[in-house]
Amino acid sequence: MPIVGAEGTSVHDPKEAMTQDQRRHERLPLDGEVTITVDAQQIVGPGRNVSSQGLYFTTTGTVHVHVRLPGQAAPVPGELVRVESMGDGLLGIAVRFAPAKG
Repeated sequence: MPIVGAEGTSVHDPKEAMTQDQRRHERLPLDGEVTITVDAQQIVGPGRNVSSQGLYFTTTGTVHVHVRLPGQAAPVPGELVRVESMGDGLLGIAVRFAPAKG
């Protein structure tokens, strides 16, 4: 059963409805290819577990990136906030834009 979310939008997932209501800034559709470049930096932190397929560790600090958006001439600086496995090899990547200087 659909749930009416923020601004009268209809969503089917209660968790998604809660997320929309708690967002501080409006989300707009973005059509076109986005490219992020990760700044050259080392990421260090304590290991949590390891297997023959990979490892998991935690870290503090910021992973700096630059984002090239459709129709934008210059890349926009930001920081990596989250990477989620969406299944079938698809990743969801969240980036927070750096505050404007000036």
